[in-house]
Amino acid sequence: QRLELNVPNLRMANADAQADLKLSWHTADGPTGRFPGVMDLQGSLSRVNGTRVHRYLPLAMPKLTRDYLREAIVGGTASGVKLRLRGDLHDFPFADARRGEFLIAGQVSNATFAYAPRIAGRDLGNFPALQQLSGELVIDRNTLEVRNASGRLAGAPSLQITQAQARIPDLSHSTTVVVSADAKGPLAEMVGVVNNSALSGLTGQVLARTTATGNAELKLRLNLPVMSLDRSKVQGSVTLAGNDVQISPAVPMLARTRGVLGFNETGVSQANVQARFLGGDLRVDGGARAATAVVAGAPAAAFEPTAVFRAQGTVTADGLRQATEMGMVSRLAQSATGQAGYAAVVSLRRGVPEIAVTSSLQGMALGLPAPLAKTAEASLPLRFETSLLRDAIPAAAGAQKLQDQIFLEIGKVASITYQRDISGTEPRVLRGAIAVGLAQGESAPLPEEGVVANINFARIDLDAWESLLSNASGVSIAQASAGRTRAADLALGYLPSVIAVRATELVLEGRKLNHVVVGGSRDGLTWRANLDARELNGYVEYRQPGGAGPGRLYARLARMEIGQSTQADIETTLDGQPGSVPALDIVVEDLELRGKRLGRVEIDAVNRGAGLAQREGGVREWRLNRLNVSMPEGTFAASGNWAAVGADASAAAGRRPAGERRRTVMNFRLDVGDAGELLKRLGQPGVIRSGRGKLEGQVAWLGSPLALDYPSLGGQFNVNVENGQFLKADPGIAKLLGVLSLQSLPRRLALDFRDVFTEGFAFDFIRGDVQIDQGLAATNNLQMKGVNAGVLIEGKADIARETQDLKVTVVPEIDAGTASLFTTFINPAVGLGTFLAQLFLRRPLIQAATQEFHIDGSWADPKMTKVERKPAPADGKPESKVETRKEVAAPVAQ
Repeated sequence: QRLELNVPNLRMANADAQADLKLSWHTADGPTGRFPGVMDLQGSLSRVNGTRVHRYLPLAMPKLTRDYLREAIVGGTASGVKLRLRGDLHDFPFADARRGEFLIAGQVSNATFAYAPRIAGRDLGNFPALQQLSGELVIDRNTLEVRNASGRLAGAPSLQITQAQARIPDLSHSTTVVVSADAKGPLAEMVGVVNNSALSGLTGQVLARTTATGNAELKLRLNLPVMSLDRSKVQGSVTLAGNDVQISPAVPMLARTRGVLGFNETGVSQANVQARFLGGDLRVDGGARAATAVVAGAPAAAFEPTAVFRAQGTVTADGLRQATEMGMVSRLAQSATGQAGYAAVVSLRRGVPEIAVTSSLQGMALGLPAPLAKTAEASLPLRFETSLLRDAIPAAAGAQKLQDQIFLEIGKVASITYQRDISGTEPRVLRGAIAVGLAQGESAPLPEEGVVANINFARIDLDAWESLLSNASGVSIAQASAGRTRAADLALGYLPSVIAVRATELVLEGRKLNHVVVGGSRDGLTWRANLDARELNGYVEYRQPGGAGPGRLYARLARMEIGQSTQADIETTLDGQPGSVPALDIVVEDLELRGKRLGRVEIDAVNRGAGLAQREGGVREWRLNRLNVSMPEGTFAASGNWAAVGADASAAAGRRPAGERRRTVMNFRLDVGDAGELLKRLGQPGVIRSGRGKLEGQVAWLGSPLALDYPSLGGQFNVNVENGQFLKADPGIAKLLGVLSLQSLPRRLALDFRDVFTEGFAFDFIRGDVQIDQGLAATNNLQMKGVNAGVLIEGKADIARETQDLKVTVVPEIDAGTASLFTTFINPAVGLGTFLAQLFLRRPLIQAATQEFHIDGSWADPKMTKVERKPAPADGKPESKVETRKEVAAPVAQ
């Protein structure tokens, strides 16, 4: 029998929706059977809860489809929904339009459509849901569509969707979701949507480390087979309108970028994108593709770059300096000015940026050490490359130990190559080679480990090169050494561990060497080298400043020459803070100082820096433990220190007052075997014949140990020399000795001592004490004893001005008694006046023969005046006066 049901007015309502429907149904006629029958249902729905739509779909619809809609529609409401169902329900949902009609259409608002949900135990991936949707929802037979919708993308609150479409073409069979959207808003949020979703994998993660500013326009189309996501398709484009984009932290920013960037599941492409880059204009073409996993036995294509961008533009020195992402290149640009054109290729391989830059550098001046310096007008071809080493890619997954190579070639002048391990947070140099002097055919092949340097150039400033490489590594050697941190080790890795140098002139630690050949090596902070130069020959070991101290210089030299210019360089070095001067352990078998051969010299000095002073107490000082000079004519031994004036233990904390002054103090002893030959060796021949003895005392002055400062000179010493003779002397140090020899007496006064002084005073001994204060040397007990007379001297001499003010007493040697008096040492506390008074009381006849003179003026032209003596007064003390002159001043107080 035929069954039929007609409901012309059906109203229904529950918590999910409210409907007004018209329904008719009857059993089917035909081979398909009577049931489920033929239905004609039409009407409207209001107050529809989108999350409950799946409950009202006919059970004839596949369960996978109903489950998909349950998980995909997670929010929103619909209104004005039209419902139409007509046809034999056996054919539902009427894939063939001739067999029936099934349509649900309405306006949705504030909906959330997660078009790639987790269903049937499958995680379809984290795709950005469409949120706050307003548009038209249509289910037409097997097809579901969201049309002309506006809203937002999940995770991008400021990104406005201006036009969105979502479509499932076949709900009954293999479910495929097709989504397209146009959006406007912050470019940074667009990049974030890609990187924080499954889109990152589909685009090869080419934007994984990209940052951006400003607004842009996005067009996105997705084709997602729900059960076969490996066949997903993505296509889109981003229109840039003056954005700042940085593709990777290792690649400088593209500023004010304009153009269209396209992308799909195979990568990214761009054409004629224009931007500001490294301070100049830039045009970029190129693209990127999705990466292929590198596994054991992977094809060569697996190592192909995932992105290649080609650029042409202009770079400025200021732009390079600001591009800190470029590391070494940015820091090298600190010495550049101007601008230059260039061509560049930037690739991404295994997530590592590779850069290749070529330029003539014309228009840019380089203030780098020779031979890298150039003017802006000069051309100096440059090639800079960073590349990932293919052989360093591990075959086994999980054992990632990536390595790269940096190559820099500058004209036919220099080349630098480093291979680094870049697996960690900071690159670590594995090996390297530096060659300078390519025009001379120099090369430096890569060693198995360490860094070799082969340098052959006319003038080489190693100090400047060390500073250059330290700056290029990002950590200065001085700063890195102080802490001995990992950063220090990384910085030291860029410095040579083996070095060969040939140069006409070489600068090392402030010293200039000529015609140099060096072979050396470095172990950590310690340099060792064999040097041969015009100025020196031997073995040198230098430890750079570190946490334990300011550095140490150890040398064993066969010969060494210090000229006037070299001495000035050393004094300039010493003029700095004592804490920067290294400890010294030096032995020179043959030292030549300013043309004077000094023989064997030994120096042992230590630097008590802030750390040591704090641990052991005391002040910061450079301490000279030993200075020995050995010559055939005599030996010199000294010790002392160099420290701040008035320094105390509180200075150990390292607080240095502004304008701090430093003072050198030296204790010395000079043992003389032949005074005449010693002075001759020191450049003063013909001053004294023979003579042996010693000088011993202490002196101090403001300034460095090599910069003797006469105005601040102070101290005291004792002189005791025997069996010599003054000769007629020419200017030099001999000027003062010429005064003491009394050579001018015979030609100025008619004396009985003409035979004593004419050819120079021959002495049995010279002895006495000298006090020095502010460059003024004073004595009140200087004795000179000859065969026929004795000479007693008191007074002072200005060492800086080369003047004197002396009282000279010449005593004839009448008998053995007088001679015995001269063998008596004159106590400086008693002085010459008391000694003479005692002498005259005991030997009255001597007083009559004694002659007194006053000597003043310059050393070169002394003025000598005879002093008339008065008869002895009743108290027995002699008196004297100078004819038409003042009395001789009393001895200078000590």
